[in-house]
Amino acid sequence: MKLRYEKSVRVMSDIMGYCHLIGCNRFKVDFEMKETTTEITIVAEVPNITEKQLKEMTKLLNMPRQHEVEQYYWNISGEEEIDNELSLAGMMTDEATVDYAEGVLTVTVLRCEDSSEA
Repeated sequence: MKLRYEKSVRVMSDIMGYCHLIGCNRFKVDFEMKETTTEITIVAEVPNITEKQLKEMTKLLNMPRQHEVEQYYWNISGEEEIDNELSLAGMMTDEATVDYAEGVLTVTVLRCEDSSEA
């Protein structure tokens, strides 16, 4: 359970780091661990975000999940540029949605847990 929580927190942290990089200073986070899934929603006030940034964030967070990357995630995370960390977060999640309206960015990611992490 602890490893599952730590992985989910790291994903959340990487997304929040990217949001801060693009100008967000205020976040609201909903973090819910259920029996077999973890859902994280981050709502961030971002006054100016380009269409290119939105598309890139959506693309990176929707990378196909790669379970084999997770065992190496701790070693490579934090050493790369922020967009690489965002793609690592994407490789650790199963679904992601990115929405932006009236200066508010909403990012939701879903992790379906392996039975070995429970």
